[in-house]
Amino acid sequence: MMNSSISILLIVYALFLVAMLSSYFYFIFFQKEKHKRDRELGERGESFMVNRTTREWWLWITAPLEEFFIRKKISPNMISLYGLIFAFGSCMAYGFGLFVLGGWCVLLGGTMDIFDGRVARRTGQVSATGDFWDANLDRMGEALMYLGLLNYYANQLFFYVVFVAFFSAMMISYSKARAGQLGLKMTVGVMQRAERIVWIGVPSAISPLFASLANYWLPISKTWLASVGIAVVALLGMYTYYERYSFIHKHLEKK
Repeated sequence: MMNSSISILLIVYALFLVAMLSSYFYFIFFQKEKHKRDRELGERGESFMVNRTTREWWLWITAPLEEFFIRKKISPNMISLYGLIFAFGSCMAYGFGLFVLGGWCVLLGGTMDIFDGRVARRTGQVSATGDFWDANLDRMGEALMYLGLLNYYANQLFFYVVFVAFFSAMMISYSKARAGQLGLKMTVGVMQRAERIVWIGVPSAISPLFASLANYWLPISKTWLASVGIAVVALLGMYTYYERYSFIHKHLEKK
């Protein structure tokens, strides 16, 4: 009976993911040209790890939620707090091995991080204190996510891969803050915050389903795909930190 219930849940979840994927292709073929290209995404530049089309699609599919926040006059600071709550949810979910829930908490928390700034700009509530609040909650949220992952992998060698991913994330953020103090605009690196969210959140959200399908041919754990995503974040995160360190170091040498 339990196996039957799990199979039904997997089928329902698979259909949901197929619907999401279908909406992505619908956006590309029927809505992309009609959809007003987001100016903010253009200013951030392209990323081959999370391309602009994917970002535009996510803004398109979550637009009703953004409009809801504006219509209900929910403050940007409160939206930032929602992001931290989702991050705490990811911490708890990962700690208990609930990777689907953890992955979606990461993605929804990242979405809140998009919306707080967008709502602030659209409603004229941009402020230095708001930016400072948001930056602090972002760091707290990412630390909570990694805490959950570190707890789950505590007795495995992969613990050290997660730690490297966490370390690189902290150093990437620090290098950006340091560059800002030096008056430099830091856009260097392939594994920035948005990429980390996607490469940890998406593989986590689909990892158990992927394992269920793959087990027909090759036995793998339910967290295998999530582990691949984390490993990519760790590897490219360290490379991004190296790029940023080199960028700042060269600037300082010129002085």
